[in-house]
Amino acid sequence: MELAKIISEHEIDIRFCPKELGARMAELRDAGFLDFIPSEQPQVEPGFVAVDSFEIKDGKVVQSWMVKANPDSIQSQIDELKKQLSSSDYMITKCMEASLMGETLPYDIDAIHAERQEIRDEINRLEALL
Repeated sequence: MELAKIISEHEIDIRFCPKELGARMAELRDAGFLDFIPSEQPQVEPGFVAVDSFEIKDGKVVQSWMVKANPDSIQSQIDELKKQLSSSDYMITKCMEASLMGETLPYDIDAIHAERQEIRDEINRLEALL
C-alpha cells in the first residue's frame, strides 16, 4: 500500500508499506502519512507540460494534473517560425522590385503570402499562450 505525506503543493513523500507490516503502517500514519490515490499523467502536446498537485480529500492524499503552457518550449517554437518568415523575405523583396520595374514576378506572390500568413497566424496563436 502506498502512503503519502504532502510536503508542498507539488511535492509529496511516498512510502510503500505492505499491509502485513501493521506496526510500520501505524508508525507512518502517526507521522502524518495517508493513503495515496495516484492519477494517470495526461498526454500533452508540444509546448505544454503536465504539472501534478496534491491535496487531501476524505483523509487521503489525492494526485491531480493540470496541463500548462511551457513558456520556454513555446518561445522556441515562436523563434523557429520567425526564422522561417525571415528565410522568405528575399522573395518578397524580389517580387516588389519586379513589380516596381513592371516586370513579371519571379515567384507566386499569392502562394508566398498565404504561406507567410499561416506562419504569422501560428506565431500569434503561440504568443497568446504566453
